[in-house]
Amino acid sequence: MSLRPIKAKKIYEMIAEQITDEIKNGQLQAGDRLDSVQQLATKYQVGRSAIREALSALRAVGLIEIRQGEGSFVKKIEHDLAKMILPSVDLLEKKDLKQLFEIRKMIETGAAKIAAEKRTEEDLERFEQVLQEMRQALGDGKLGEIADIQFHQAIVKATKNEMLQSLLETISETMKAAMQEARMTYLYGDQEKLTALYNEHKKIYEAIKERNEEKAFQSMMDHILGVEKSLFIP
Repeated sequence: MSLRPIKAKKIYEMIAEQITDEIKNGQLQAGDRLDSVQQLATKYQVGRSAIREALSALRAVGLIEIRQGEGSFVKKIEHDLAKMILPSVDLLEKKDLKQLFEIRKMIETGAAKIAAEKRTEEDLERFEQVLQEMRQALGDGKLGEIADIQFHQAIVKATKNEMLQSLLETISETMKAAMQEARMTYLYGDQEKLTALYNEHKKIYEAIKERNEEKAFQSMMDHILGVEKSLFIP
């Protein structure tokens, strides 16, 4: 029998787990403000850098939000379904990313199809604005990343389904931190891939604009598969 090596937990992971437990058992409620970084460092007797890493991990999985100049606050998880898919605060491994991509394929392709049916003129204006920002950001990886996220958020918003919006927001927050470096390395560092990404999003938009549900579904599937391949996920 082969034994798997035991993974030693980092300090920030242990702190993040303790805060997560406080949220789960009700000690911390939605909307509650967490102690300052210095106060938490004193409480857990660790350095401030470990606290910052723990807060970043909690933010990545959608448990807290960090407001500039105000502090960190516990987020409200709207639906039990969103809770079910929240992973641990450990850094996501390749198998975790693969599973998250599988979820995206199931959810976002359906969302694109529904958006093609229910989209409004206001939705189209939102898509056009984001696409314009994406085109202008072709040479700026960071701005391109923001526009990319906004495009996918616009699709879900166009479905007029609040539960779906909440669920996808949770998935996106979880993926964001883990994928950021990979996206910058494999996607945004290559002008050809940048242009291809823009064209994929434009194709999805055109299908939604035409109210072509099947085309919207397939265009989204092609896009997600392409990103998955670029990230070397087999």
